[in-house]
Amino acid sequence: MPFHRLSIPLLLLSALPLLAAERTPWTTSHVHGSPEPPAPYRIERAFPKITFAAPLDAVTIPGTDRLVVVEQHGRLLSIPGDEQRERADLFADLKQYDPETVESYGIAFHPQFATNRLAFVWVNLDLHGKRNREEGTRIVRFHVTEDNPPRLDLMSAQTIFSWLSGGHNGGNVRFGPDGMLYLSTGDAGTPDPPDPFATGQDISDVLSSVLRIDVDHPEAGKAYGIPKDNPFLTTPGARGEVWAYGLRNPWRLSFDSKNGALWVGDVGWELWEMIYRVERGGNYGWSITEGSRQDVRPDRLRGPTPILPPVVAHSHTEAASITGGEVYYGKKLPELNGAYIYGDWQVGTFWALRDGVTHELCRTMLMPGGFGTTPDGELIICDHGGGGLWRLAQNPEAGHPSQFPHKLSETGVFSDVPKQIPAAGVQPYMINSQRWADYATNERWMAVPGNESVSLAKKEFGVIAAGRWVFPTDTVFAKTYSIEMERGDPATRKRLETQILHFDGLQWAAYSYRWNDTQTDADLIPSQGVDAELTIKDAEAPGGIRRQTWRYFSRAECLRCHNMRENFTPGFSFMQLDHPTDLDAGNQLTLLHKLGLAPVEPKAPSPYADRDNPEIRARLYLHANCAPCHRQYGGGAVPSFMNIEAPLAESRLIGAKPVQGDLGLPEARIIAAGDPARSVLLYRMTSAGRGHMPYLGGRLVNPQGVLRVRDWIAGLKSEHDLPESVVRQRENENRALARLIAGDGASLDALLATSSGALSVALAVIDDSLKGDLRAQAIARGSALVDPMRRDLFERFLPAEQRRRVLGPNIEPETLLAQKGNVARGKAVFTALCTACHHAGAEGVDFGPDLTHIASKYDRRNLLEQILQPSKIIDAPWYLTTVTLKNGESVSGFLTSPPGGDVTLKLAGGLQRKIASADVDKMSTQRISLMPEGLLQGLTAEEAAGLLEFASSLK
Repeated sequence: MPFHRLSIPLLLLSALPLLAAERTPWTTSHVHGSPEPPAPYRIERAFPKITFAAPLDAVTIPGTDRLVVVEQHGRLLSIPGDEQRERADLFADLKQYDPETVESYGIAFHPQFATNRLAFVWVNLDLHGKRNREEGTRIVRFHVTEDNPPRLDLMSAQTIFSWLSGGHNGGNVRFGPDGMLYLSTGDAGTPDPPDPFATGQDISDVLSSVLRIDVDHPEAGKAYGIPKDNPFLTTPGARGEVWAYGLRNPWRLSFDSKNGALWVGDVGWELWEMIYRVERGGNYGWSITEGSRQDVRPDRLRGPTPILPPVVAHSHTEAASITGGEVYYGKKLPELNGAYIYGDWQVGTFWALRDGVTHELCRTMLMPGGFGTTPDGELIICDHGGGGLWRLAQNPEAGHPSQFPHKLSETGVFSDVPKQIPAAGVQPYMINSQRWADYATNERWMAVPGNESVSLAKKEFGVIAAGRWVFPTDTVFAKTYSIEMERGDPATRKRLETQILHFDGLQWAAYSYRWNDTQTDADLIPSQGVDAELTIKDAEAPGGIRRQTWRYFSRAECLRCHNMRENFTPGFSFMQLDHPTDLDAGNQLTLLHKLGLAPVEPKAPSPYADRDNPEIRARLYLHANCAPCHRQYGGGAVPSFMNIEAPLAESRLIGAKPVQGDLGLPEARIIAAGDPARSVLLYRMTSAGRGHMPYLGGRLVNPQGVLRVRDWIAGLKSEHDLPESVVRQRENENRALARLIAGDGASLDALLATSSGALSVALAVIDDSLKGDLRAQAIARGSALVDPMRRDLFERFLPAEQRRRVLGPNIEPETLLAQKGNVARGKAVFTALCTACHHAGAEGVDFGPDLTHIASKYDRRNLLEQILQPSKIIDAPWYLTTVTLKNGESVSGFLTSPPGGDVTLKLAGGLQRKIASADVDKMSTQRISLMPEGLLQGLTAEEAAGLLEFASSLK
């Protein structure tokens, strides 16, 4: 299970003694509740006197009123139906079954439990420091004693089924209405690279699947049988246990007790979270796609059945780590009967799905790691973070109008809103490292009701961190963003928005108020957020005018950064507050501690205090702008840790290979020590195109941030094991750049011809080492490049009206076919986009089909169809072949050798790879094109029409 965040239940909070201090109480707050109508449901504690350690499953022992709760780290406890019971009974400690047990995900009782007393338990074994372990995940059968309370008889253990364990283990075991045992398995990989074992579409193993086995009729040599009606039982090379496949990390499966439907929640990768109603033989897309909506590895082989869509796909603007639930048939909430209820482990939201329509039930601070049902059929929520069992209940406030303030002046945070004078008891503060906000600056305040104090979590429990800062109910943080409408003139400063962060005692919520034109007040923006266009006078901008879009983020977008991993208040932390202040002629943290607004004070110099240190400067910038996603369990698609407290040696930054593309950089690394121009991180910071980072936050490139990170990278000790060709290329580019900066423009075009050279030129433009006419030439030629990756480094330097208008994802073929294209322009586009894989006459690389006479095979309309749908028509020589070697390596390309004997593949770049037959583990071929879809999205209509015109001339 991808554990992405920390949570703390209110019942475990314990305030540590604070220094006595005078503080004006804050009594003017009107920030209560929510601007939305109250949710129809709320959560309430079940078994309130019992707390578990990271619970993941809750299952009723058949025929009893006793519930078994599975704790993540291998302990199982049972509780009878008395909700006032003060302790649970030990059902099993799996470390006594096997000392190497490190986790348990679930338990299932046999349908004939009343007569055979059998239970089936999910067990994960220690990986011994490795990422994976053969047979490291087991389904183990135990006999349950008839004692009171009952326990697992650990001496009766028998392993029924086992498979490769790893980061994505899947995560549930349930008996279906047919009496068969179903279990869900993940791809056994870490989040990145996606599907590292290329198993998602491969049914020759049991990963990334829902499996179905018969535990009552074992076959010879097995502790189980394979049902005769399993879909792939007769498919050559397939594992007969596979019932459905193409799942990334199917976290929780369950059956509808009335109609037998099988529901699975599948944890997504980068953009989507999925709910599936799983069918026999179903293919759910991983890792070809993420939820059939987002291409991930379209170049990989596809399974034998078509990809099916999810019933529900939640985007990462509202969800982050889905937990599959249960179909409800209880009596307390009859209006939910027949609804599939599920939640999100990272954002704490719960939904009900019925007849294909999803309804939000409530938002909470819970981390739903699993669901279960009580003996009377009521839903149980296992709060993995807080350790409690919870349930849904009707919200008595539902239907009442919201009293939440819709104007900033109604919040009670300010005594004078136009002058931004805080109300009595509202405390201003500053932080060490600000987030880049497209030239806007901010002011910050915090307000704690009355005389209450910020406290600490006293002890560690489960995944709860001891020492976490805990805020009283109705604590408010406020931040006002302002921008100079004429850069450099403070008198033109205009307030844009005031953001409010509010803790209601159970959860945090974020709101934004947009300032009116008269700057007298601000109005609450809609929950989905809005954009506004700004026109700024800026002498450094092209033409002296900077036009920019200001994003008033949605409430869900705000919580992507204000999340549990950051304790919801990333700016209000020890590291950010620990600096001198003029308010008390001392340290700001000491002042806040005396006021009861910070639970600790500095005892020693901060390790991050040296702001002249290039590493500290750069890492503080990354911490503020990138770490909310790029940290352990942060949910970012790149497995690098950019929070400054992460040791650099463990950050997976220096020397790490990129997993989201190398952007054409030679021997690309996320950070290439000593070589900024080979560093993908810096490239993405410098580019204003689709790959710009940070993903959320400032939309404009921050020149100071870019140079701060560049200087740090340049000062790192360089690598010494680069290929000689890369060393020569970079030496030549560095010499060419030096000549360019010295005034020799002859080397400009050669530099712009490579990604590393273009990045070097862009950095020289940013730091003003390239001046005058050469600077203008670099911008003009760079922004005219056909290759969008390099062009996006320069186009932002042009006035807005001179920038290209690209087609984007919604291309209308008929409109494009009707447009006459320029052949010369099209040839330039073809050279930039196509010759890396194709020959056309004397140009190009011998990898894909030769396009020299392609127009004699396809007319103009069919050529466009081939470009837009490259996998629709493929000739046999260009089917993709994937060879998996016995050492685990996977190689893909076009097969050029005859059947039998050694294997020869033509690889990207036109290289040949010969593989001895003795080294081949398995080989598969798939009818899929390696030509990327969306090739035209980054082109203008004129460029796309020109490309089509040139291709039509190749006869």
